[in-house]
Amino acid sequence: MEAMGRVAAGELANAFCFIGAGGHHAGRDFFGGYCCFNDVVIALRQARRTGCLRRVAILDTDAHHGDGTRDLVADDPDVLHVCICGGEYTSRDGTKLDVAAPDPWAIDLSPDQAYLDLARAAFPPRAARFRPDLIVWYFGFDTHQGDYGDLGLTSAAFLGLADLMLETAAQLCGGKLLVVLGGGSRTDLATTLIPPVIARLAGIVWPDANSLDTR
Repeated sequence: MEAMGRVAAGELANAFCFIGAGGHHAGRDFFGGYCCFNDVVIALRQARRTGCLRRVAILDTDAHHGDGTRDLVADDPDVLHVCICGGEYTSRDGTKLDVAAPDPWAIDLSPDQAYLDLARAAFPPRAARFRPDLIVWYFGFDTHQGDYGDLGLTSAAFLGLADLMLETAAQLCGGKLLVVLGGGSRTDLATTLIPPVIARLAGIVWPDANSLDTR
């Protein structure tokens, strides 16, 4: 709540929320996947009560559908919720979308490039039409090679996503970006992937951290 409020108020350019377990499986009257409380929606409602913001665009790149978040914002036209997961769905008003993630074993491109291409096509154009006050990126690394949501991705994909989200936030809402840690089970991947993403947010060059060209 503090991170979202301070970014929305312009006190911080952006923020990374190091949450022990993501909240996107926690809904109005259910929970799962180690998610007991929906951190992003709770923070959003608190920020609205204090008048910091109204319209929020969320990109969820965790391997699994953000069913709890969708349950809580399904009837909220001031939340754009784009979830790259296992299905295809678009709400009647176009603010709630599920986009099927690329099958890494059925594409000609590298999994990293295919995923980044999909994210670039699915989120920034819709966010531009939506005109959010702030952007949230649910950053799950369970899609990395060898984790439980393996989509064949490597560090290049996650750094490319970080660049994409920073670029989109800079263009649409004065750089106001909140990154919330989602799924991922391997400590070795967490220690490899999270510090370079945080460095990206801080504008720091991280040694040996390379990303794909996302332009």
